[in-house]
Amino acid sequence: MTPPPPPPSWFGPRASTNDPAVAALLDQVAPARTWQDIGGSFNLNVRLDAAAPLVLRVHRPWATRGRVAGLRRLRERLQRAGIRVAQPVPILGRDLARVGGRWAELEEFVPHVQPNPSQESYLRLFEELGRLHAGLRATWEPDLPQPLDDHRTHRQLHYWLGFTRRRLGPGAEPVVRRAKLLLDELGKARRGIDLPRAPIHGDYKLGNAVQLSDGSWANLDLDFVRIRERLYDVAASLYWASDSGADVDLRELCDAYDSSAPEPVTPDERQFLPGQITLIPLHWVATAGFMDEPTGVHGTVGVSEAERAMYAAEAWWARREELTW
Repeated sequence: MTPPPPPPSWFGPRASTNDPAVAALLDQVAPARTWQDIGGSFNLNVRLDAAAPLVLRVHRPWATRGRVAGLRRLRERLQRAGIRVAQPVPILGRDLARVGGRWAELEEFVPHVQPNPSQESYLRLFEELGRLHAGLRATWEPDLPQPLDDHRTHRQLHYWLGFTRRRLGPGAEPVVRRAKLLLDELGKARRGIDLPRAPIHGDYKLGNAVQLSDGSWANLDLDFVRIRERLYDVAASLYWASDSGADVDLRELCDAYDSSAPEPVTPDERQFLPGQITLIPLHWVATAGFMDEPTGVHGTVGVSEAERAMYAAEAWWARREELTW
């Protein structure tokens, strides 16, 4: 039997505090070992407890020096423009540190609470998204390197679906076939649609948008900031709001975004909104082969995750008439 292809070398797993290089860096920036891993799906985030708490962030291997340094400058400009973000802090006298083939940085720890999922909290989140889009537009520098993005186009999604089929084995064939059919259907729905491009957050949801003690909100985790169809941010935020279990009115959330965004959602964006929401879980189907360890016989865990995402994508597309206005 031919072994499945490994993930690309640039992908790499999330960094670990057990990595000797990371542990050595922690000994330098927190010699009293007063630190705590505070999570993060892609990057290692470690809170350093001191008089002024900090966060050590160790990036995935694909994050280049230019990208990380550019995001630090962007956060400084956003703060000056009145958009609250975590501010960069020097690390060992430099902007960035190299650790085990990755870039590491320090930033302030922003004390916050995460609002409970509700229509009220999501209305505020969508207002904040509009303000963030306005701030990104005002502070954007065109030379910021784009993040690694393996599903920007339908062609890339088809490519990664093929990779996932090879990586997870024959058991993934049915879900990959369904994903390709739906992707082709979405491609037809996209024809003739003009979707404005703008700087976006890339992963805007509760947890990455948090409330401060004075009632204001802060924006965290700008790793996927990029130039892309603006609708991507709106659709992803709607997906997470609906997935939270809260009773939300998606149209009211779009209206809340319109109230603070640089320009309201266009007729073309409203028309393709169901397709863009459908693409969110469809991306996860396509990249299921990127799981660090597709455990189980012939990658059965990876296949089951892909199937769950596929059901979610099909359910959203089945609601397209309800969501188009």
